[in-house]
Amino acid sequence: MSSTRRGMMNVLIAAVLWGSSGVCAQYIMEQSQMSSQFLTMTRLIFAGLILLMLSFVHGDKVFSILRNRKDALSLLIFSIAGALTVQLTFLLTIEKSNAATATVLQFLSPTIIVAWFALVRKARPGVLVLTAILTSLIGTFLLVTHGNPTSLTISPSALFWGIASAFAAAFYTTYPSTLIGRYGTLPIVGWSMLIGGVILLPFYAGEGTHFVVNGSLILAFFYLVVVGTSLTFSLYLKGAQMIGGPRASILSCAEPLSSALLSLLLLGITFTLPDWLGTLLILSSVVLISMDSRRRARGV
Repeated sequence: MSSTRRGMMNVLIAAVLWGSSGVCAQYIMEQSQMSSQFLTMTRLIFAGLILLMLSFVHGDKVFSILRNRKDALSLLIFSIAGALTVQLTFLLTIEKSNAATATVLQFLSPTIIVAWFALVRKARPGVLVLTAILTSLIGTFLLVTHGNPTSLTISPSALFWGIASAFAAAFYTTYPSTLIGRYGTLPIVGWSMLIGGVILLPFYAGEGTHFVVNGSLILAFFYLVVVGTSLTFSLYLKGAQMIGGPRASILSCAEPLSSALLSLLLLGITFTLPDWLGTLLILSSVVLISMDSRRRARGV
């Protein structure tokens, strides 16, 4: 198998596993009565430790960033506004609605990124980007109203946290590029997750005795942390390096689709026709933005 095909396979598997992790998180919260805050805290701490161990085995100097005061401060900002916020808002959206809706709403982040850079750089967006912004807005409208502007099909809190999750994901994607260039991806993401989880400890550690625990929930949590976070992240990184960011972005559209299908099969959550249309429009915006990125890379 060629490196391109291997890369595409890695990204596709990662996207499907990411979609399943949202469904897994919903299952854990529903069955155990665990709060989204406690699940965020434990997921971040365990996943951060795993990624830092992988980084150490890989030969990265995991502690070097802590010796640079300026970079350590940037890491703290990324940990709070990036890793912690993106995970917490995503799980809050799941708690207020469901995994499929939360995943689709978070996919608004590429549109937020291109719109923000166009605004900051005072550059007029191209046709593909403008079309992407329009399709994402129409898709969101269909998803949350089913075409009726006078009513919401999800709660206002779910919509708020879903949009917040998209903005957090946009920040998470763009902010750490300088840090990653200096120290590598695994150390930065590992530290940010660990720090983000530790920040929640004083507030939510006491909830550890307030929910149901059994074998299936322990297995689900293991899957969420090890497979749905650590393994998935590693697969995506490796695949994206092989095939490039734009192509990886297109393939990652399998994430919300797998989340919707698994929600239907495992949790009994159904998507109506407006839901599917809204989802496909939001995913098409990601494809259009990726096409625009490839055109710019070729200098077209």
